[in-house]
Amino acid sequence: MGKRDRSKIDQAVRAVREISPRRQSGVLVIEDDPDLQWRLARMLTVHGSRVVGTSTGDGALALIAQWPVELVLVDQDLPGMSGLEVARRIRQSHPGVQVVLMTGDDSEETLLAAKLAGAAACLVKPFHVEALWDLLLALAMQDSDVAVAIAEPAE
Repeated sequence: MGKRDRSKIDQAVRAVREISPRRQSGVLVIEDDPDLQWRLARMLTVHGSRVVGTSTGDGALALIAQWPVELVLVDQDLPGMSGLEVARRIRQSHPGVQVVLMTGDDSEETLLAAKLAGAAACLVKPFHVEALWDLLLALAMQDSDVAVAIAEPAE
């Protein structure tokens, strides 16, 4: 990893911590692919965030009720409850939490549904790590009522 890459990651990590300065940095990763969930959690943990993960919407709602988070990364396609429904419920019960919907569908309908559900951004799968860092940095620099942003997918 080059010096420039490290600087960009450090900047994004600081930005994630600034999303809600009143609480300790916590990130909830909701992903039913165990490999991707582990990679995201590891990446965020290595760079200073406290991370908890789950593979279901019900598990996520139980965790967020007990564990303070500032950021939620939620997959659209979950068993049982969809990522959109999880985002909607989190925004209702925890309006200060930033929610990023991870989806393989970048259609206008999905992006509008994400915005209506309260997602701050969409991250289109598959994505490069740099796209995640850029998105987290952009979210931290904007209001909590940010319009849906799209991170460029990996090619």
